[in-house]
Amino acid sequence: MPRYVIQLGYDGTGFFGWQKQPDARTVQGELEQALKTLIQEDIQLYGSGRTDTGVHAEDQHAHFDVHIPVERNWLTGRLQRLLPDDLLVRRIDEVPEHFHARFDARWRQYRYQILLRPDPFKRLYAWYPGHIPDWDVVDRGLDLLRGEHDFSGFSKRTAELPHCRCHIHEAGRSGPEDHCIFIRVRANRFLRSMMRAIVGGLVSVGQGVKDPDWFQKKLQEDTELGNMELAPPHGLFLEKVSYPGSVSDLT
Repeated sequence: MPRYVIQLGYDGTGFFGWQKQPDARTVQGELEQALKTLIQEDIQLYGSGRTDTGVHAEDQHAHFDVHIPVERNWLTGRLQRLLPDDLLVRRIDEVPEHFHARFDARWRQYRYQILLRPDPFKRLYAWYPGHIPDWDVVDRGLDLLRGEHDFSGFSKRTAELPHCRCHIHEAGRSGPEDHCIFIRVRANRFLRSMMRAIVGGLVSVGQGVKDPDWFQKKLQEDTELGNMELAPPHGLFLEKVSYPGSVSDLT
């Protein structure tokens, strides 16, 4: 069966996350319904990862199979006209039948946006935490993330996961830019709510709410997420998903 991969982006404000749910508007649900309308067969999408309710994506990927080959430029154009304005299909490529959007990804990169002052025009895409944290303390916490750790203390466990170990390739802070600070983390995998837990923990320590040693202890303890304020979802973006070679090279 021919296999295709979609590269897409979306404003997560109006979605209950990526994963299809009954009686809820989701990215996967909208895409599968639109593809079914155009291709005239049931479509199952497999995403590179799941974003939570309200989380945005600039570079999400998902693959699907069809029984009859489709012309990808035709499908891209027709699909975009059928989809709502908060969901953008960037391109569609044919890939080998062994390609998998989730398992073939080398790494994912998330960006979290923190406002330095209230801004009604950025309120849906960045978080103003009120008391601005000590950025030197935040930077020291980011330095601790690099390498492989058990992120049980920074995630909500799901039954299908065999373990909670993730390798952090990069973790850093940039800005300010237009009164906004950006925290970026690149890892081989992310667990449920992991990025929001990391940012929420860093801000809590930077604000003096938590002891500086608390963050390091969380990385060393095999305990489930608890006693932590998650950073709100609207400041989080799935920024980039990387594959071994560009997706187009897999054709």
